[in-house]
Formats: sequence, C-alpha cells, structure tokens
Amino acid sequence: MIRKAAIAAGAGLALFHVWLLLGQAWEGELLEPWLLLRWLVAGVLAAGLTGVLRSGASGFWSRRTVALWLLAAVLHGPALMDRAGVDTQGLPEAAVVLVQIATLSAAAGAVILLAAAFHRTPRASRGGGSLSASFTLAPSRSLGFVQAFAPRPPPLQ
Repeated sequence: MIRKAAIAAGAGLALFHVWLLLGQAWEGELLEPWLLLRWLVAGVLAAGLTGVLRSGASGFWSRRTVALWLLAAVLHGPALMDRAGVDTQGLPEAAVVLVQIATLSAAAGAVILLAAAFHRTPRASRGGGSLSASFTLAPSRSLGFVQAFAPRPPPLQ
C-alpha cells in the first residue's frame, strides 16, 4: 500500500514539473540562461535518481539518493526565493560567511587528522597487534617521529 502511494506521489510530482516546464516554455521564460541551466541540471538529477532506483537501491535512504535529494533541494532554492520575493542584497555577505565557516571547519578537520596521525599508539601485544597500530606514527625520544612497528623487539637497556 505504501509503495503504491509513493509511486502515485512520484508520478504527481513528475507531472507537476512537466506542466511547469511546458508553461515556462510557452511563456518564453526558458530563454533565460540560468533557468535553462537549472532545468538541464534537473534532468541530470532525474536521470541519476532513475539510475539509482533501477540499481535496486532505496529511493530515500541510500547515500546516492540522499545526495541527489540534497542537490534537488539546492536546485529549488532560487525558485523559492523568486516566489517569496526575498531581497538578495545580503547574499554576497552571506556567501562570504559560509566560505569562512567552511574554511574554519576544514582547518579544524586538518588539525584533528594531524593530531590523530602523530598520536602515540599503545604497544601491540607480542602475540599479534592490530594492523592499524603498525602503520601509525609514534614519538621517539632520540629520533623524532618513527614508525611504531619494528620487525624485532627493541634492545634491552
């Protein structure tokens, strides 16, 4: 029953978008390059969603479909702003703030990755350690950073 309702909702959504496209073509609005580009991107997203569904993946919860739905939501942003009459005077400042936030997030992620790479790993047991412990870097007193894995035990002092 839910499958039939989802198919009906999808068909209704597709028919609405066909009606919208034909209306914009009839009124000559598709001569605007950005609107035409948005419709071309929408066609690519629809083809991608069709391909994902034919591969047997979930229509809502697989990684690919979530990415496609998010791109579709981003694609609808300009249309919603046009319909709502949003003033776009503050958009350049908002874009700068978003770029700054993304840059700070990337820098924080790089610092966390570097800290994890140089973090001292616990010595693996003699019976057999984990593979990840053998390839991480650990501090050494005399040689700086060396690999924690050694083919033989260290000499006794």
